[in-house]
Amino acid sequence: MQDIKRLEVGMTTEIGTHQVENPEVGKEYVRGLDSNSWLLFTDDPAEDRPVVVRIDSIKDEVCHCTVTRKLS
Repeated sequence: MQDIKRLEVGMTTEIGTHQVENPEVGKEYVRGLDSNSWLLFTDDPAEDRPVVVRIDSIKDEVCHCTVTRKLS
């Protein structure tokens, strides 16, 4: 995983499957409060996590993701 502060929309990154709660291709995830896990993204207006990623593929134990949103 790259430094989350440097990620921009459209960039790709990798996350270990052990860090993602129920990883599924095509779903979007946000970083958990403990900053070491990723949780399913919901359009909750109270959502204040800085980066949202979409899992594009899962190979071995790695989720290949694209940044879809960067919240302000």
